[in-house]
Amino acid sequence: MEVNISRIGAKGDGKTDNTKIIQEAIDYCYDHGGGNVIIPKGIYLCKPLRLRSNVTLYLEEGSILKASSNINDYYNIGYYHNEWGEVTSFLYALSEKNISVEGKGIIDLSGESFMDFSKTHNNFPELSSLNEEQIEETECKTKDRPKQPIFFYNCKNITIRDIVIKDSPCWTVSINSSEDIRVDGIQIINNLRVPNSDGLHFCSSRNIKVSNSNFVCGDDCIAITGITNWDIPCENVIVSNCVMETRSAGIRIGHLDSKVRNVILSNSIIRNSNRGIGIFANGRSGYVSSIIINNIIMETKIFAGTWWGKGEPIAILAPEYGNTIEDVSISNIKSRSENGILIYGKNKNIKNVVLKDIDISINLGKNREIFGKYLDLSPSANIPFPDYMRKVPWIIGKDIFSLKIENITYGISKDLENKVNTEGILEDIKELSIFNVVSKSTL
Repeated sequence: MEVNISRIGAKGDGKTDNTKIIQEAIDYCYDHGGGNVIIPKGIYLCKPLRLRSNVTLYLEEGSILKASSNINDYYNIGYYHNEWGEVTSFLYALSEKNISVEGKGIIDLSGESFMDFSKTHNNFPELSSLNEEQIEETECKTKDRPKQPIFFYNCKNITIRDIVIKDSPCWTVSINSSEDIRVDGIQIINNLRVPNSDGLHFCSSRNIKVSNSNFVCGDDCIAITGITNWDIPCENVIVSNCVMETRSAGIRIGHLDSKVRNVILSNSIIRNSNRGIGIFANGRSGYVSSIIINNIIMETKIFAGTWWGKGEPIAILAPEYGNTIEDVSISNIKSRSENGILIYGKNKNIKNVVLKDIDISINLGKNREIFGKYLDLSPSANIPFPDYMRKVPWIIGKDIFSLKIENITYGISKDLENKVNTEGILEDIKELSIFNVVSKSTL
C-alpha cells in the first residue's frame, strides 16, 4: 500500500498544519497490514507523529518534514527517561516492529527555535575573559525543548536510510531497548553550539549497524550506553565508513553504570572535534568489554566552554570503584590532537588494552591556556594537570592491568620541540609491554 499525503489533502506550503493528515495516513497503512507513506516535494509543517509497525515514512527528494517550533505542541508520549524525565518527541514509536524512515528528503527538527544564542548554557569562571570567537564555541542557553526528537522504545527491525536530519534541539535519534537496527547513508546536521544534540544515541539495544553516514553534532555523534535501562547491555554494534564533527566525542562507548559489549568501529574520520573516541565506565557497577577500533583519522582540539573532553584522540576512563573496562584493541590511528591518549583507571579496573600502529601529532591551540588546566574525567571529578603549557604527553596511563603498546610515533611541531615535553607518562601499570615507540618531528 502507498499513500501520497498530497493526494489526501496535505499542503507543502510551510504554513499548513499537516499533522492530522499524515497521522491518518500512517494509521491507515498500519490498520491494513502496512505500507509506505510518501512525503512529496514541499515543506510540510507538522506536530508530533506516532510511527507504527510495518509502515515506511518515505521522504521524496525536495521534501521537508518540519517539526513545530512551538513547545506547547509537544506532549508526553508515555515514557519516563532516566536522564530527561517525561519524554517529548516529534517522531516516536513505542513497542512497534518493522519501521522505516527513509528517502532523499529532510527532517527539520526546528532546534534553534528552542535556543537562546545570546547566552551560554553554563556560567563558568573563564567566561568573562573570552573573546567573540571563543564565545561562538561555547554551549548556547537552552529554553524548554523537545527532549528526544526522534525516539524509539522496545522496537524491533528499525531502518533509517539516506535521509537528512537537521537542527535538533536535543538527542537527535534515540533508540532504546530495541533490536535489529540499521542506519545507512544518513546525514545529521546540528548547530554545534546546541548542548546535548547527540546524533545517534543507542541505549540498552542490540544488533546495530551504522554505516556511510555524516554527522555534525553539539554532543556525541554516536553514543552507545545503557542510560534508559542500566541492567540491559547495549551490544553487538558495528559502525563503519562515517565522518563526524562534534563538540564532544565522535563516538562514546559507555556512561556511568551502562553495560556495553561487542562494538566495532572502523574506517571513519573524526574532524574538528573536542574528543575523538571515548570509552567510559564512571558509575559504580558499569562495564565496557570487547571493543575493536581500527582505521580512524582524527583531528581534535580544545574548544571554549564546558564541553566534556580536552582534545584527546582517545580517552578510556574508569576512575571509580566498581566499574570495569576490558579487552579493548585500538589500531591504525592517525591523529592530530591537542592532548594525547588518556587512560585512567581505579584499582586496575581497566584491563587488557592494546594500542598498535598509532601516529599522534600534538598541536597546541588558542584555548589551551584557559581550558587546559586539568585532565577531564567527567562526569567524575577532574584532576589538575601540572605544567599543562609545557607538558603534553602523547599518553597518560594510570592504574591499568595489562597494557600493550606497539608501533607508535608521536611528536610536536618543530617550533615547540624544545619548549614542550611529549614523553608518555605511565604509572601503576601491571603487565606493561612496549615495542617500537618513536618520537618524531612534525611541521
